[in-house]
Amino acid sequence: MSELAAPLQRVLEATGYLSDGRPAAPSVVIGEEHATGRRPLSFRPDVRWRNRTDGVTVYFKFAPDGPEDPQVASWQQEVWNEGASPLLWVVCPDQVDVYNGFAVPRRAGRVPKLNTYNHSQLPKLDGFAGRLVMETGQFWRDETRVNRQNAVDRRLLDHLGVLQADLVSDGLPVIQAQGLIGRSVFARFLVDRKIVTEQQLLRRYGKSRLEDVLRDQDTARRLFGWFRDRFNGDMFPSSTDIPGAAHLERVARFLEGEDPRTGQPDLFPYRFDVIPVELLSAIYEQFVHARTAAGDPRTSSTGVHYTPPAVVSLVLDEVMQGLTGNETVLDLTCGSGIFLVEALRRLVRLKAQRVPLSRAMIRETLYRQIFGVDISEPAVQVAAFSLVLAALELDPDPGSTRSLRFRELRGNTLLVGNAFDAETTAAGGERLTTKRGLRSFDLIVGNPPWGRDDSHQQAGMPPFKGATSLRYLSRATAFAHDETRFGMVLSATAFFSRQKMRLATVQALVEELSPVTLANLSDLSSWLFRQASMPAMVLLARFRSQNADQMELVQTEWSPAGRSHAIEIMPSNVTSLRLATWRRHPELLKATFYGKSHDRLLLDDPPTPVSPLAESLEALGVRFSEGLKRGSGGDATHLIGMPLIERGSLRPFAVLPSSRKWGEHTAARPRDAAIYKAPVLLIEEFMVPSLGSGPRMHAAVARHDVVYTDALDGASFADSQTDLADLVVAILMSAFATWYFMMASSEFGLWKRRIVLGDIKSLPVPDLAEVVASPAGQRVLALATGFERSEPTGEGWRELDEAIFDIYQLDAPERLVVRDGLFRASWQWEAGRLASVKPVGKPELESYARAFVSVADPWFQAANKRRLRGEIMDLPRSAPLRIVRFVVEQHPPPSRVVSVEPNGTLTDELAGIGARLGVSVMEELAAHGELRLGNDNEVVYIRPAGRRHWLASAALGDAREVLRESFRAIAG
Repeated sequence: MSELAAPLQRVLEATGYLSDGRPAAPSVVIGEEHATGRRPLSFRPDVRWRNRTDGVTVYFKFAPDGPEDPQVASWQQEVWNEGASPLLWVVCPDQVDVYNGFAVPRRAGRVPKLNTYNHSQLPKLDGFAGRLVMETGQFWRDETRVNRQNAVDRRLLDHLGVLQADLVSDGLPVIQAQGLIGRSVFARFLVDRKIVTEQQLLRRYGKSRLEDVLRDQDTARRLFGWFRDRFNGDMFPSSTDIPGAAHLERVARFLEGEDPRTGQPDLFPYRFDVIPVELLSAIYEQFVHARTAAGDPRTSSTGVHYTPPAVVSLVLDEVMQGLTGNETVLDLTCGSGIFLVEALRRLVRLKAQRVPLSRAMIRETLYRQIFGVDISEPAVQVAAFSLVLAALELDPDPGSTRSLRFRELRGNTLLVGNAFDAETTAAGGERLTTKRGLRSFDLIVGNPPWGRDDSHQQAGMPPFKGATSLRYLSRATAFAHDETRFGMVLSATAFFSRQKMRLATVQALVEELSPVTLANLSDLSSWLFRQASMPAMVLLARFRSQNADQMELVQTEWSPAGRSHAIEIMPSNVTSLRLATWRRHPELLKATFYGKSHDRLLLDDPPTPVSPLAESLEALGVRFSEGLKRGSGGDATHLIGMPLIERGSLRPFAVLPSSRKWGEHTAARPRDAAIYKAPVLLIEEFMVPSLGSGPRMHAAVARHDVVYTDALDGASFADSQTDLADLVVAILMSAFATWYFMMASSEFGLWKRRIVLGDIKSLPVPDLAEVVASPAGQRVLALATGFERSEPTGEGWRELDEAIFDIYQLDAPERLVVRDGLFRASWQWEAGRLASVKPVGKPELESYARAFVSVADPWFQAANKRRLRGEIMDLPRSAPLRIVRFVVEQHPPPSRVVSVEPNGTLTDELAGIGARLGVSVMEELAAHGELRLGNDNEVVYIRPAGRRHWLASAALGDAREVLRESFRAIAG
């Protein structure tokens, strides 16, 4: 381990990265150890911290004399090009300068500093970006100047888009513009990485600078021809034509660092010796969408989505655990090859643990173990190019002339064709089949198309009741043996569908591939797959020893750290569900992802008998209908002159006054006139967030005949009691309904705000006729009548919720569960998401602790000898963590909750807990993000400070788990 300068060590110990001169956690690496995870370039950090989930890295560099501005600019340029480091700390003997690693480098002048701290301000620096602040994600909540909007990937994609548009506007066809840009970027990769040297360029073309070679049509043609020969045509999307001199000049200026938007040379050139190879996949996606927008009939962007490296890592970190490095890998929809590139790297690293790293070993792995199929030839070209670059990057002697000669990948291990019949082609027949049939692979990965339609259904695709991505998963099983591991990114919608055939297909596939882990990425839709219209689910199969009759479920949650493209997973995000339970109660899958144990209990075993709302109403002669659809095809003259209700026409409990009337003679689907007879229950299909008390539906009763469009759902109560319509409105507007839709609906909560009619019909309700006649029901009706006249306030909503809780006969813990579900539902809007990570205060921690002891108390009361003392650590609001401790006392119940002062700083308190319980708290927190520690007489919870980590409903499950494991034996 390298010896660190005393000022650097002092700074890093004060901010939690070091302890007694050594890394405080495995996430901290010192000196030369760092080089194993990074190309050995000019910037050599002394220490680095790397986040456990997403690879986000903070670099620490000691500068004994205080670096000159050009030196800092060079360091920051390299850090920016790497694209994974939000912060660079430059530690001097008297101060610490913190720089934004995501800020675009400047050509000249000083690099702007985020903050500067002298050594007497180290506690302040610790609060800004200390290790606990970084590992808990608090940094991203509080610091808005650091984000990926200006990171290298966003910037390069933006500039390439502008460059392409300029070339096209100057007369170059889209495909030729992309070919020129792609081949030029390819050349820059090779030159910057010293695979092609300036001496080689000078010897071959008489010019040592790549830009000058590209400016000349003759030398550009010869350069691209050389690449084509050396790489056997495995290049970026290309064309055989060499554009005119003006087009070549435009690209050359871009590679020199000219800003394509302004034409000014105010940027450093991009550093392709640092830029990750994976960025090529993002460039390819942008090219595909641009060509589709330009009307190129040979391309379709349907289902083409760049898979972020964080998702690739999430998949491969799991499915490649425990492999030898000799396994074969297949991606049936490889696209531009991002999964295959990372799989190649990992296989080589695994082999290198047993045999020396060599070019022969790397090439053998590439040629014999990495296989991909894609219907797009340009995608396969990019995949081949990316794999070649990755192999060169791994090569111990990449500058050797002989290193450039590769076997052709296309037509051998990378096949252009439809995944469903690729083996029928000449190349596929040779590579994908054996004498006994289809070839089997050890690992099958990928991100297949997600589209709802059948646009990907080529000849040979079997009939399939499921989403498009599931068709590809089903197809992939044909290339598997009994121990094949799977890691696939799929559309999440089919897993939560209420369509019986689609759901049966999903369940059958999961059972076939068991044991399975599902990771729900729906909450990350804002940054994961921006072009997609549906959320994502990761399916991991057969990679770990677990019960085959149950699924492991992982819920990933939105986090402010998403600005760094982080996927945050903690132990509390991981749970399980038995396959048989999923078969009987499909809605429990979503509840297991989004809720806690008590949410599932309430869904599965409500305290009062309930039936689906549609069934209850049908027993009373009332049926739901969708409104009419505008258009032609049906006679709608009988509706002319009736009041018209459209989206936005409702407020809670009331129909807004409107002078609009139906005036069309036809409608595509006019519907039966009976559905418009008053009184009519009307429901808008989207949740509304800003009602003062959490998101709610908008529902109301129209007291006169109305026409409503298909933006609403409705039910006529003309042949039933009007009171029943008012009761249903009250139930639909309640926190109970929002909780149910959050936990069990097919769309709401999956980064969507829509409630489909099928979900409304399934809402569980008690016997409506009995409720109307009951005192609790009469109380609900009285509230509904008042709210029709005057919209409810915050207190009014609370009264309504309590009245609805009464008709469902919910006890105190169940009411906690529903209220927390209402809060959870608010996370579908930005304000709710920000509220969920706001630092929790003492009142919320007291609610958590009291809910915990309320579960434990009955056990202690039975023996009447002991009780629990809940201790809330009174930490500063700015602290990144919260600590709650429960201790068994030799005293009769009831249990109590108290606030206690910490023993020094947060770090001191964590060290004390670790010493008392014999645990390295800092290391465990770095590994897991949250902790539950304990012994026979106490249990301690340490979690991030955000409110979502301390919900009272979570305390109910925490207490049950602890009782099951330990307290039961000592309660008496």
